[in-house]
Amino acid sequence: MACKKLKGKVALITGASRGIGRAIAVEFAKEGANIIINYLSNRYLAEALREELIEKYNIKAITVKFDISKMGEILKAKKLVEGEFGKINILVNNAGINKPNDFDKIKEEEWDEVLSVNLKGAFLVSQLFSDLISEGGVIINISSVSGQYGGPRTTHYAVSKAGIIALTHNMAIFFSKRKIRVNCIAPGLIESEMAKAAKNLGVKERILLGRLGKPEEVAKVAVFLASDDASYITGQTINVNGGMLLSHGV
Repeated sequence: MACKKLKGKVALITGASRGIGRAIAVEFAKEGANIIINYLSNRYLAEALREELIEKYNIKAITVKFDISKMGEILKAKKLVEGEFGKINILVNNAGINKPNDFDKIKEEEWDEVLSVNLKGAFLVSQLFSDLISEGGVIINISSVSGQYGGPRTTHYAVSKAGIIALTHNMAIFFSKRKIRVNCIAPGLIESEMAKAAKNLGVKERILLGRLGKPEEVAKVAVFLASDDASYITGQTINVNGGMLLSHGV
C-alpha cells in the first residue's frame, strides 16, 4: 500500500463545504490528513462533508463556522481549533466570492465586500492562525487566472486575486524563518457555481484544452504543494487553467 502523503497532518480549509474547497478537503483526507472544514452559511453541506470524510477515510474532521473577513469570528474559531488539535500543519485560504458587473456599474459596497472576503480574509486568517501553524508547515492561497489577465466583468474580483498573488510572495518571505512554505494556485474556469457567472462571456472559448477544469484537478495540485514532494517550492503561483492564460496572448 502506498504511503499517504499527508498522514497525520491537520489541515484548515476555508470555504470547504463546496466547490474547490470541498475537493481539496476530500483529496487531503484521502492522503490521511485530519480536516477542519470552515463554512459560512451552509451548515448542512459542511456537516455532510465531515461525515463523509470520517466514514470513508477514517480521519478526524470538524466543522467550524466563521466569516473570514471578521477578526472576532476568526479568533473564536482559532480557540476551538487549538482546543481540538493544538496545532495545524496546513492552511488553505480558499474561500472567496464574486459579483460580476461592468467596471462602471460596480457599486462601492460590492467592491468593499469582494476585497474584504477575498483578500483581507486570506490575510486575517493567515495572520491570526500564524502561531498555530507548525514549524515546517504549509500555506496555500487560492488565486485565479482573473488575477493575471483582468477577468471579464470582474474588476474587483480580479484585483482581489492579483492581490492574493502579491500576498503569497510577501508571506513566503515572512514565514521562511519558520520553514513554512507559502504557495499559490491560480485556477482557470473550474466547474462550480462561480463558473456559471462566466457563462456567455466568451471565456470557455479561450481555454486551449477546450473544456472547464474539474475541482479535483485543482485539489490534486494542492496535495502536491502540501506534501513533501514540494519541499523546495515556496513563493510560487501554480496555474491550473487548461492554457486559458496563454490564449490571451494568441
